[in-house]
Amino acid sequence: MTWLENAIAKCVKKTQQNARMFNDFPHVTEQGKYGFTPDGVWTGGFWAGVLWLSWHHSKDHALLERATHFTERLLPRANDIRNHDLGFMFYPAALTGWRLTGNETWKKAAITAAHSLGKQFNPQGGFIPGWGFFGGQEWSNSVLIDTLMNLPLLVWAVKQGADRTLLHVVHTHTEKALAHHLREDGSVYHVYHFDEQGKGLRGDTYQGMGAESRWARGQAWAVTGLAILAHQLNNDTYLAAAEKVAAFIINHLPADTLPQWDYDADAHSPKDASAGAISAYGLLRLYRLTGKKQYLMVAESLLKALSNHCILVDNEGLLAHATADLPHGLGIDQATGYGDYYFLKALTELQTIR
Repeated sequence: MTWLENAIAKCVKKTQQNARMFNDFPHVTEQGKYGFTPDGVWTGGFWAGVLWLSWHHSKDHALLERATHFTERLLPRANDIRNHDLGFMFYPAALTGWRLTGNETWKKAAITAAHSLGKQFNPQGGFIPGWGFFGGQEWSNSVLIDTLMNLPLLVWAVKQGADRTLLHVVHTHTEKALAHHLREDGSVYHVYHFDEQGKGLRGDTYQGMGAESRWARGQAWAVTGLAILAHQLNNDTYLAAAEKVAAFIINHLPADTLPQWDYDADAHSPKDASAGAISAYGLLRLYRLTGKKQYLMVAESLLKALSNHCILVDNEGLLAHATADLPHGLGIDQATGYGDYYFLKALTELQTIR
């Protein structure tokens, strides 16, 4: 068994164990044990996605039943127009479930979720606000780099017959992000504040070390979101931006390849394995687009390091040593739902390529 087959097998085995125990959506671990939410907050789709990927690898009927159960529980969230993370919730869950089973109800729910995300677009500002409904006045016109990862749901929906104005939302938001979030060195701001008309005010952060620092997971969201959009839309501008962010990541990985939680943090600060997994997946998507071997080599090195150091027997997560939100004391050196999902997703992508 190769290291890749072994890593996937370990992930599937742990998912089988967790599926027997988990009655709600896992979010972030504390001392290796997951905390749960009944509605999935913004991470519920990742647990359903882990179940779908594990079923894909194992064809274990018990996993199919649990994947179906948790996907169904997320469906009412498709009408949520107060949540910019609908792509995170419906792409791994309902959309993946539809692709694997042909369930048309899940396809329709994913299209509904895309329309709900599109309704959050501010046409005057030219963006989807990250926390506009619940962040208070200070955050009412702030845009998160994370949102780039949710836009592929809209592109997919249009290809399934959804309202084509969603493409205007995708392009306008993405171009706004490239003009303001993306720095000259290829790093990105986590947050950018605008006025209601879309005039840029200042860069900021919520989960990074500082407004001008390079929060590791933010870089990962950027490279992966842009790579997926570049592929979906055959867009050279988005591809060039993705490669610019990729170059920053590659040039700033430490000797052990596992990123610190913020690229400006010192070498003794906590790692963020989730940023490594998401980055690896983004680099693999770039490799598929460009054929450039460097992306494949770095992604494989990242995944090998994650497999060697972050699969722990005594942690319920598939991927330990992630950092959810260090400034607010959440999930430091723990596992996260998104880290688990993108780790298994990247391993699966690498297996397909190999």
